Amino acid sequence: MMAGMQPRALVDVDGKCPFAYYEAARERGSVTFEEATGYWVAATYSSVSKVLADEETFPRLLPEEIVSDPKYVRIVATPSFLTGDDRLKHHKWWLEIFNPPALRAFRAGVVTDVVQATLDRFAGRGEADLVHEYAEPLADRVIAGVLGLPWEDDAWMAELRRDFDLIERYKASIYLKPEESRPFAEDALRATYAIDALLRPFMERRREKPDDTVMSRAIHDDAMAGWSDDQLYGLIRTFFTGGSGTTSIQLVNAICLMMTTEGMTDVISGDDPKLTARFVEEALRLVPTNHFRTRVIAEDTRFDDADLKRGQIIAALIASGNRDEARYDDADQVDLQRQNPRQHLTFSIGVGACVGSGLARVVLQEATAQLVARLAGLRLDPAAAAPRLGGSMFRQYAPLKVLFDRA
Repeated sequence: MMAGMQPRALVDVDGKCPFAYYEAARERGSVTFEEATGYWVAATYSSVSKVLADEETFPRLLPEEIVSDPKYVRIVATPSFLTGDDRLKHHKWWLEIFNPPALRAFRAGVVTDVVQATLDRFAGRGEADLVHEYAEPLADRVIAGVLGLPWEDDAWMAELRRDFDLIERYKASIYLKPEESRPFAEDALRATYAIDALLRPFMERRREKPDDTVMSRAIHDDAMAGWSDDQLYGLIRTFFTGGSGTTSIQLVNAICLMMTTEGMTDVISGDDPKLTARFVEEALRLVPTNHFRTRVIAEDTRFDDADLKRGQIIAALIASGNRDEARYDDADQVDLQRQNPRQHLTFSIGVGACVGSGLARVVLQEATAQLVARLAGLRLDPAAAAPRLGGSMFRQYAPLKVLFDRA
């Protein structure tokens, strides 16, 4: 992009590759104001970290502050909006659910089974669409398996996905352009109730006969004591959308990065799990699912030479902080020898850090390694359109059509 042509606001890069904008934002300063969005923008690693970590000064927008009508709160309400001791209690519960022994069990069981079953569907064909045939169904099925839902039932899973797609369509641009999401609000609201109906037989079965699934734990563990049925169904919906949609996008982005970084497919095919894990961390840093998070400013604040006013919005540009040259050497490059590779902002930090990050890492590592192991000669299809990065808050490369040697 030519000098002087850099987009000046987040809204200018909606649906376009944003990395030139992030670089320009960092050059303007750690925290700057954008007239087009009415947002303050934190662009450096340091400023983004401070915003994400300080939830007293920069609390999350409440559901009723996000949606256009109170009746739509149900669509966006998640346990992340809990506060105080309730928030800490819930956070601790998720960390217990995904403790290291549990993650090893999930890897050896659900994750491996789902990855292999998904690959089986196209490994003999020689070509595939890795967005719709691999990443999306794989991520959905892993979360379904962890919850104790029928991940092998194609018709049931397809119905569940159709409903979640309506919700995700509504959420897609609600932060940047809320007026564009309003026509989809009623469809999304109906979808939440349709999902609850799909879940109900499985919820009732676990209510009567507990087992070791996450769904059963959600019903019976002390951390959810006193929760209403509506809250419990909301928790399960949230886990599915948070664990499936974000992981699916991240897997696509990681595969795209692997295939467009010279020699990286060979590195992953070398069967060294430590190198695969390091690559996954670099993919999380360089091409994250969630590019920014918005926070409200609780009180007038002097922050990195900027005078922020109560009630204004600040966008913490995670994907910009992850490429801050002041934090990382060769910030735009994959470096498998990078020190402290997990110290990126993709899963946020502090009490707001993603409690499912451990499971996401397991899925990304297994799905990337097994894809290369099963599909010899994996390469982008030269006859297909090149992958392009699109979206606003959540950004994914598409299409991702590949060729490989038939198994």
